[in-house]
Amino acid sequence: MRTAVEPNFLQWDQVICLLQIPDEDLQWLVDTQQLLEIPNQDHQLFDSRDVDRLIDSYRKTAQRRAI
Repeated sequence: MRTAVEPNFLQWDQVICLLQIPDEDLQWLVDTQQLLEIPNQDHQLFDSRDVDRLIDSYRKTAQRRAI
């Protein structure tokens, strides 16, 4: 039986640190809808599961290019 993983919400600065990219690159990911922001009045939030999927996608792409 699969259990649902609860989302963990990350703020903009946390995603920057996790991905180790500059602000402009994170903005590009948002603009190109590769990473979706969660509407919030106080902060720009991201679902950690979306960030994990983005990382996995980029890893798989890098592995294919290395072959």
